[in-house]
Amino acid sequence: MKRFHTLATAILIAAGASMPAAAADFFSTAKPASMIDLGVHAGVTTSNRTMASGVFDLWNHNSWGTGITAGVNADIYFRDWISIQPGIFFESRSGNYAYSNTHTTATGLQQPYTQLGHARSYNLSIPVLASAHFNVTNNVRWNVELGPYFQIGLSNKFSGKAEFPSSDSTVDPDLLMTPETGYTTAKTKGFDFGIKFGTGLTILKHYNFSIHYEAGALNVWKDSALGGRNKAWTFTVGYLF
Repeated sequence: MKRFHTLATAILIAAGASMPAAAADFFSTAKPASMIDLGVHAGVTTSNRTMASGVFDLWNHNSWGTGITAGVNADIYFRDWISIQPGIFFESRSGNYAYSNTHTTATGLQQPYTQLGHARSYNLSIPVLASAHFNVTNNVRWNVELGPYFQIGLSNKFSGKAEFPSSDSTVDPDLLMTPETGYTTAKTKGFDFGIKFGTGLTILKHYNFSIHYEAGALNVWKDSALGGRNKAWTFTVGYLF
């Protein structure tokens, strides 16, 4: 009997030692273990920059393209479940465009012409997000984030050509537009702001995986008649110190 009791006691002790510590509250209003967490993040983007549909009467298409993003941010905690998250990121964005419009020649003849090309931009993105944190397990945190972002354009590049069926030649501007009085080059604005939101997981308190959407609020082009918006998805991995 003593051997049985001794064996049973040993099994209970072993089982207790193997059980995980009490799970953290899913929604914890406790004081944070750290008031500020710093992180570095890097990943890829897919983005799109549009133009108002009425600018071209035959065809107006802007495709999603790829790029990269990298930056740093900080979580400033008020409670374990809520923080403010400012950051700064370098982003490259790209996409192809295909435009077709009716061109009126000097003799009054209407003919279609087409513009095909590729656009790429380099920007600084400065988000200031509210971030809510939920404890899925002791080692997994679910993050939900929302807030404004500000974008500063560093460089915009266009490569393409416009083809006129009435001529054997093509022209290679940055990006042709078509007011009835002639042709001008479309210029993008150097500043944008909008809403950024997303979600992600933090694993083992240090490793972060996130997806965010950025929706620009301003017209992309300096000429307000061209309309258009910046849009992007970002997919990042990060390390929290």
